[in-house]
Amino acid sequence: MVIYNDIFPEGVEDLHSEDYEFKEETINIVKNIFKSFGYRQIVTPSFEYYDLYSEMEGVLKRENMFKLIDNNGRILVLRPDATVPVARMVATNYKTNEEYLKLSYVTNIFRTNKSRTGDKREFIQGGIEYFGNNKPDCDGEIIAIGIKSLLECGFNDFHVDLGQVEFMNGLIDEAKLNKMERMQLQDLIGNKNYGDLKAFLNNTSMSESLKNRFNKIPKLFGKPEKVLIRAKDLVINERMEKALKNLEDVYNILRDYKYDKYIMLDLGFTKEQGYYTGIMFKGYLNNFGEVVLSGGRYDNLTKQFGANKPACGFGLNINKIIEVMEMYDIKGNVNCFTDYLVLYKEELRSRAIKLSEELRDRGFIVETDVYDNDVKFHIKNSTFRNTKEIIEVNEDFLKVIDICKNETQKYNLNQFYKIIDCNEIIASIH
Repeated sequence: MVIYNDIFPEGVEDLHSEDYEFKEETINIVKNIFKSFGYRQIVTPSFEYYDLYSEMEGVLKRENMFKLIDNNGRILVLRPDATVPVARMVATNYKTNEEYLKLSYVTNIFRTNKSRTGDKREFIQGGIEYFGNNKPDCDGEIIAIGIKSLLECGFNDFHVDLGQVEFMNGLIDEAKLNKMERMQLQDLIGNKNYGDLKAFLNNTSMSESLKNRFNKIPKLFGKPEKVLIRAKDLVINERMEKALKNLEDVYNILRDYKYDKYIMLDLGFTKEQGYYTGIMFKGYLNNFGEVVLSGGRYDNLTKQFGANKPACGFGLNINKIIEVMEMYDIKGNVNCFTDYLVLYKEELRSRAIKLSEELRDRGFIVETDVYDNDVKFHIKNSTFRNTKEIIEVNEDFLKVIDICKNETQKYNLNQFYKIIDCNEIIASIH
């Protein structure tokens, strides 16, 4: 017999019963919020063609995708991103531009993250995508739903960094940089690397006025009112002006949602996901340091599939949400349990099955087992299984053992049902 010592891949995890129940509770909280705003759940395949991602600039690094080859020799990938497949689905099924589509998903994402980073190679992401609406109110709703999701999961200490990628793009246009220089400049600004940014700018031929503006961009971070005032002094073209106006509009919408206290502006946002075209945001749980919520506007993504639908959306990392809930004891107690264990002898199996089904119809969780009059094992096992009561089925009566109270009662069938109904016992699985 072979003993496997290394049978668990890095970056994945098993979920035990209580953990699974809590994960489902958390997902249901998020799904109910999505549904309450009119978003309708969909699902896309776990496999997509590699070409869908590899030919799309700025989506995800190719080395971060799990690849495999099908029987026809085509390269497939396990879903590394949720937005692109949803955009493909919308573009290929809804060709006209008239429809508003509000879609939601909860799905597994697969990425070849290096284990030392602590990131999972498989994680659950919940998200929404709003197609066909290019108004600031759409952006505001998307961000508001993200904030409400964090609040409903029990968090109050968090912030959302909000930016507008077109503001910096408008400034970069003035610099007349090539593609590589543009990318390098975006990275330096996005990482707030002030020293290297200054050195990079000094090696260019751009004007001192432009250099000064670029040096100020990474510092445009903080309280919205103050950042907006400082940002207006840097505007030198219509693209920047429109971007700033859009950012201010979205912020004012979030004020109407009463969510402005969670918002910080960051005009140094760079496009980690290259399909973003306007508003972009990231949500952080304070004292955690990792992004748990991210999204933005991507008006051009469906064009790559032959359609033209403006869109905005976000993704919420459920695994990281649960990790922080456990860290700060927000999780609470989630216990798997069984209401009744029905024990019977072989000759009374039919009666026991009928009783069990009637209890299940009332909403109780019921297990059954055949036994030989020795109930000690089942009492001991009930502690492990968290079983509330054991019912021994006899010819003329039911023997009911309350595990917690260590009490035993005898009832005929009618008496037992009367006790349940008179006490108006609430079914445990509802």
